[in-house]
Amino acid sequence: MQIIQFATDNKNYTLYYIDFQFLLILWKCLRSHVIIVFFFQGIAIDLQFVIGSTESIETAFILNSSPDFDFAAITVAALTATQPTFSLNGDSITLAVSTQTVSGSIVVDKVGVSFGGSASGTTKHHSGSETTKKPSGNDADLQTLVDKMWNEDQDRPTGNQVTMNWGSHISGKSGTKQANLFTTVDETLFTKKQYSDLITTYDKDLFTADVCTAEPAMAGFRKQYLQTVFDTFTATPMFTDAFAYLQSKSVKETSSLDNFKTKVLWPLWFGTYTRCKGALGSSGWEHVFSGEVRSGDVDGQHDWVRYYLQQKADKMVYEGYYDHFDNIIGTFQYTWMGNLKPKGGFFTGSSPAFDFSILSVCALVHGNGGNCHFNVEGHAITVTSYTQQCGDGSGTCLSTAYPSG
Repeated sequence: MQIIQFATDNKNYTLYYIDFQFLLILWKCLRSHVIIVFFFQGIAIDLQFVIGSTESIETAFILNSSPDFDFAAITVAALTATQPTFSLNGDSITLAVSTQTVSGSIVVDKVGVSFGGSASGTTKHHSGSETTKKPSGNDADLQTLVDKMWNEDQDRPTGNQVTMNWGSHISGKSGTKQANLFTTVDETLFTKKQYSDLITTYDKDLFTADVCTAEPAMAGFRKQYLQTVFDTFTATPMFTDAFAYLQSKSVKETSSLDNFKTKVLWPLWFGTYTRCKGALGSSGWEHVFSGEVRSGDVDGQHDWVRYYLQQKADKMVYEGYYDHFDNIIGTFQYTWMGNLKPKGGFFTGSSPAFDFSILSVCALVHGNGGNCHFNVEGHAITVTSYTQQCGDGSGTCLSTAYPSG
């Protein structure tokens, strides 16, 4: 019997691989409380093909698996709103499933498979898309936007301002305590307005990490601090470019920036919802920037500034990396205040306002899965994002958004 680790953004599970044929999974779905058992046998393939006049730009699927396995794996991904990853013989396979609501019922919309080996520390994961479509100019428009934003991001750290120690490459949950991820950070960078406004929200401890504890009311000084950093981010050249792109894609409420910020962007990031079947204890901003804790695991936390400040406060234990591209982006394992982040990551070479802008674009135009693809400094990046209805009735909320290489 071999033991295999099965991970999502929220939880890690152990699979038992029996006689090289059967994989018994006891997975208690977080939302439906259903125990699912399924079989596994096979590998993944990434390919391009044409049917008639329609071209599939890039499609991936698992070979030699049974319909039972596919059905169960997709069900797990859909009901938990995560991207389950399993490791087999050193290869990592990830499922991305988006859903939609039809006549009051949740149905599977799209399914994608991505995979990549873990033989080296700089593995490039090939992202498969299940969508069969003719080529369009959307990706070119997005790449043009990213190139412009990257060049205009004058607040991103230089190589001299931030030095990093990626330590040892890991696979599965094999990470152990290593030296700090950030070796040195020139904190004069934090005197720039976008950093100082963001750090103020961290210093004021405006969020409750436990997802089962309701967040405080959006009022008073709390609203003031968050409104300030929100206005600062949306006044940067990067967001100005992002807003023009959103207008070109006919995103709703983009007739004016003020209208868009009030009706779409603020609810997206600050509207609240539940991850705990009750308390409105989550928001997109808290999840992505500050970080959350659920059942002893870290949710979200995709901001390098937040990670560094918590490392400086001796609240982070770095445990090794899965992959990274120079000091631009990385995926790794760590613990935060004793809570495990089995696999997470963020941009490490950008400013927070850049991250905010591109994650907003990806969520609003290329959301509900790992559908947002572009290059930074020659490296292929994918942003995965999901949205949901806000529990406070404010509109559409960001469930998660994060980059990976």
